Formats: sequence, C-alpha cells, structure tokens
Amino acid sequence: MADFRKVSDWRSVEYNPHYVFREQAVKNVDGQRELFSVSIAQASLRLNELKPEEIVGKPKVDRMFADESFRDYLLKLFQFSGLYRWMNEQGIWTLTLFPSTAGGRFFTLNIAAHEVAFSTLPKNNRPQINMVYLDSLILDFSTTMNWVYEHDGFVEEDTYPSALEHGVTVMLSGDFEIMNEFMSQNGVRRAILAYWGESLIRRGEENRLSIHARHHDYNAVAALKKLMASGEKQRAL
Repeated sequence: MADFRKVSDWRSVEYNPHYVFREQAVKNVDGQRELFSVSIAQASLRLNELKPEEIVGKPKVDRMFADESFRDYLLKLFQFSGLYRWMNEQGIWTLTLFPSTAGGRFFTLNIAAHEVAFSTLPKNNRPQINMVYLDSLILDFSTTMNWVYEHDGFVEEDTYPSALEHGVTVMLSGDFEIMNEFMSQNGVRRAILAYWGESLIRRGEENRLSIHARHHDYNAVAALKKLMASGEKQRAL
C-alpha cells in the first residue's frame, strides 16, 4: 500500500483522479476499469491536494503534528516495531488518535484484541500515564529496569488474556520527553520488535481484523508514513 486517505465521500473524491489520470488507464485487462499506470509520486500528489473538509479526522492529525514530542514518540514506535512495513495489514493492527477511552487518551495502538501502547491525557492534576507492551526479554536489561523504577515506573507480567505468553507491560508516568528517553534505553527496541513482530506475524496468518478496526485512523498513519519517507530521503541525500 503506497499511499492512502480516508475520506468522508469516496465517490466524489474518486472522480477527480479518474478524470486526471484518464489517459493512463490500463485498458488491456478485461472487466477492469479501476487500474491506472501512474507513479506513486503522481498518486500521492493528487491525494495531497484533497480539501481538508474531505479528510476524515484531519483536526486530530493536525493536533498530533502540533506536539512534536508526541509525533516523535509515535514515529519511534512505528520504526522500532516495524509497523511501517505492515501497511497492507492495517486493521489487524490499529492506531486511534485521541479516543475517549478511560477519560481520554492521546492515542491507543492495538494488535488484534489488546493494546500494545497508549498514553493518557493529563487531566484534573493527574499525570500522563504511558503504557508499552513488549517482550519479557526486557527484564534481562537491568540498567533499563533500574531506569524505569527510578522514574516511578513499574512492570507487570501477563496483563492481557489474549496476549502472547512472553509479554510484559511497562507503565511510566510523565510526558513524551520521558517516553522518548525510555525508547533510547538498552533493549527497548529489541523487546518491542520481538513482541510486536511475532504478534503481527501470528495475527497476519489468522487473517482476521482487530475488533478495533472500525476506529483505525488511516489518515494519521498516512501522515506518519509520509514523514518517515521524508526522513529516509533526507538521510539518503
């Protein structure tokens, strides 16, 4: 899946690219009128020209990008876990921005039935609470465990009945600067990749959508994907 947008009225939005790319329609496939020979760059440019009111949830995406530390944390989660390589499996894993869950959250990430990461909105003098579900191999990294405890965090095992057998929950209170620091600790990337990667492979084999699929924010993922691609291009230069 190269690029995508979730829109309020797909019929009206679809007409424009069909008209613009009409000369590039693929006509040698019987019974097919939806194929066009265009580059990813051409298709993405057309999607980027959609009107703001046509995009579902655009204010939430803008709000995510307004907070750089929040945006950077989500980028790290996508990069560390390899979620950006599972774009075609959206619906097995889901990202929801600013859901009302438990009094309000910045986001919730799910793989299949259970949460693998979330951050609550600070409210009524209550601090922001952050959760990351990862492989129990993180327990072997004593310096990282000490860092968690020193920052008033804690670890729980076997939190979700639907989880794989070797997962643990790390809970930390604090802002996204704390979470970005946590992500740089020894073993965190390995533990996230180990748990999330195996979960995605297993759920992909089942070919079954998450119960949270209807809440998935495709436009937020598209925005993050574009930002990651831009970063990769700059590094290549």
